[in-house]
Amino acid sequence: MNSRRGIPFGSAALLAVTLLAAACSETESSPGGDQAAAREVEMVQPESTHEQPDAVPTTEAPTELTASYRGVTPEVIKVGITAVDWDSLAAVGVDFGRTNSLDLWEAALEDINSRGGINGRMLELHGREFLPLGSTSFDEACVQLTQDEEVFVVVGQALEDQVLCITEIEETAAVVVAGMADEILARSRAPYATLWAGFETQAENLVALVEAEGVLDGATIGVVGSLDVGVIEYQTIVDAFRIAGYDVVEGLIGANDVDLNETARDQAIVYERMKDAGVDFTVSTTGVPLEIFNAQAENYESDQWLLTVVMTPSGLVDAGVDLDYLDGALAIVNTPVATTSQPDMGQDPAVAACVEMLEAGSGHDLFYELDVETNDLTTGLYACAIARILESALTAAGPELTNDSFQAALESLGDIELPGYFGSSLTPGDLGAAKTLQLARFDATAGAWELLD
Repeated sequence: MNSRRGIPFGSAALLAVTLLAAACSETESSPGGDQAAAREVEMVQPESTHEQPDAVPTTEAPTELTASYRGVTPEVIKVGITAVDWDSLAAVGVDFGRTNSLDLWEAALEDINSRGGINGRMLELHGREFLPLGSTSFDEACVQLTQDEEVFVVVGQALEDQVLCITEIEETAAVVVAGMADEILARSRAPYATLWAGFETQAENLVALVEAEGVLDGATIGVVGSLDVGVIEYQTIVDAFRIAGYDVVEGLIGANDVDLNETARDQAIVYERMKDAGVDFTVSTTGVPLEIFNAQAENYESDQWLLTVVMTPSGLVDAGVDLDYLDGALAIVNTPVATTSQPDMGQDPAVAACVEMLEAGSGHDLFYELDVETNDLTTGLYACAIARILESALTAAGPELTNDSFQAALESLGDIELPGYFGSSLTPGDLGAAKTLQLARFDATAGAWELLD
């Protein structure tokens, strides 16, 4: 079992090292602790990704089941799935090296059914794909799932406040791949849990990580973001640097949806502003390779780049980026995916079990190799992790399934083993699961990201 130094999301001031960056964000905490202290975090390697919580059986049906809540009948629990339409995204020029993979989400949830379902009920799945540009496509999927299909819970992917269509407007539970945000949590009127820890925690730990690396000494910091991708994450990172005592040059561009030419013009203005301000430490919060291409096209030079989402070498090359431009760049990650440690993930029994199940259930190939042009390993691990959270919480909620019992169950899970992630837990007031961040550095010669020890 491998062990690496990392900063748990919940202890922002601990200065160890290390986190994930999964494309699409892909990356929350309370201050405190000795900055010289380091904490060892082991890769999670359970014998199976699909085992149930020890205290709660899942195959023994209760004596009587009722239609306890919307989307819950004596026979089924209706589950909605939101999955990114990667193919349409690539068609407009934003290619993350992934393909449409609703089938992976369905396979992860059907695996629960293959083992008897939840407390005597089977999961009834309703999937929708959405284009993650603007909110229109996601809102349409939200309405179809919550109003037309009347699901009990929505799982899958969402960009920041898009999830409010589900949790606030439609008062439907959501367990999604996103960063937990205090603002969204305060507005949600239904259970809301996320794969990644809260943005506030992430941002505090991001600052602690780069301070520990010694790259902020005397630096002038600029932060680049886009309303199309994630304004909450952008703003919390800006705020975290300022709280830590640093001046920040802001570079947030507007929402241009699919107008890439307008995006390029807006980013050109941002990079000129940063040149004028003498920025030499640049933080990218978008996860979009075209942003880096636009910086390169504007002859923008930064002594140090920090990405909050790993951009794959193939994605950068496809966008026209010279890899030497990002040599030595840092990235925040919470999984070994997209780093030189990815090939070793097949030795982790939890990851191997997840991949084997998904490939068998979907016919969709997943790869541990780094040099694969198209690879949906990230999405596969999303699906297994979210399915694990969902199964554990639905089981713990018991046969009388409601929003209230589901909320209490999510808060009761505590430490939870999620395949491919460094460390996760769900507790009252903290329903962002993956808690540990690490740093990776880009080696342009090798064309790869390497985790820092």
